[in-house]
Amino acid sequence: MKYKLLYLLIFALNFNVLKAQEIPTIITNSTIHVGNGLLLEKATIVFNLGKIVFVGNDYKSIFKNATIINGEGKHVYPGIICLNNYVGLTEIEAVRATHDFYENGLINPNVRSQIAYNTDSKILPTIKFNGILMVQSVPQGGLISGTSSIMKTDGWNWEDATVKADDGIHLNWPEYASGNAEKQKEQVEKRVNELSAFFEAAFQYQKIVPEVYNVRLEAMRGLFNKTKKLYLHVNTAKGIVNSVMYFQNKYPAIQLVLVDVNEISLCIDFVKEKNIPVVLSNIHSLPGLAHNDVDQPFKNAVLLQKAGIVFAISHKESWQTRNLMFNAGTTVAYGLTNEQALQAVTLNAAKIVGIDSTYGSLEVGKSATIIISSGDVLDMKTNDITNAFINGEAIVFKNEQKDLNDKFLKKYDIKN
Repeated sequence: MKYKLLYLLIFALNFNVLKAQEIPTIITNSTIHVGNGLLLEKATIVFNLGKIVFVGNDYKSIFKNATIINGEGKHVYPGIICLNNYVGLTEIEAVRATHDFYENGLINPNVRSQIAYNTDSKILPTIKFNGILMVQSVPQGGLISGTSSIMKTDGWNWEDATVKADDGIHLNWPEYASGNAEKQKEQVEKRVNELSAFFEAAFQYQKIVPEVYNVRLEAMRGLFNKTKKLYLHVNTAKGIVNSVMYFQNKYPAIQLVLVDVNEISLCIDFVKEKNIPVVLSNIHSLPGLAHNDVDQPFKNAVLLQKAGIVFAISHKESWQTRNLMFNAGTTVAYGLTNEQALQAVTLNAAKIVGIDSTYGSLEVGKSATIIISSGDVLDMKTNDITNAFINGEAIVFKNEQKDLNDKFLKKYDIKN
């Protein structure tokens, strides 16, 4: 047993993931995209012990021993954050046995994505390679899917990968689908009544010291004491209005976030008035309504920006998560600036899940969670991540797809 422990200790000391930043790092002469809308040319960023200690021009070195990275011609960004995702909870989407994001039953607030998050997933290295350093891992299905957590895409295990545990509960608001209108109405009313009864039970439960511990009702406690947010997954304009009015009238203490919202363009003023942040999912998809413009999903981000609504851009799938920044980049062609599109996958995302005091932008005092690209990170043609750091520690870009690419480039003597 003692030899096994000694082996594990030696392995840990030689493995890159768990080591903290040992010496300061200075990135010089680079274009720094702060993440809050600011752009700094020929600037320097310095981080030490995992924290940013300087961002700007005219840097005068205060460290005798430091790692210096020449950033000439390169772009420095905050690590990208993907919300509303099930990366780490599935491996092969076509194989049900690899799905760990769905539980049987309609109401499962006690299901926690944090402890199911698989840091050994083959998908994580591919999205890390594109600069996505954090994801909101979200359970799926039912009326109340479960509780999400914010996770790093690099770590030993789920404990090591956790950035923020149990940030919110995800609810799929009942909506009409195609088919018999009368049956649809009956089904929607039934599901809304089920939700109403459960929320009332949870509301009463959190006001007392219960004699019998109820794991589902206990998971709801955070909604009422504001330690968790309620993520409303809803697509139609009618569903958006109905769900928001229901919760703001009956449980005004609950912090709401709207997710998916295909028909958000029809109720922009309402969402602005209610001051609710929005998470747009899968921008590269068809519009929710047949009579919408085919490019309506791209326009939605611009409408939210003009209205002054805090919004993030996300990607709901697993393997396609690596294209998140290109989803954001597409919105630039429809009216967002580069920095606004970047903010939708960095600082805005951090604000929505409540980690913006530490992550989401390159400001003094914040975590040194940084990516460096030789081109525009939002552009598929020029995106080329050369370095990445999580809490100041350099991470290794290694995945099987890159290994295969390098293998066959070498085999056929193809030059990049």
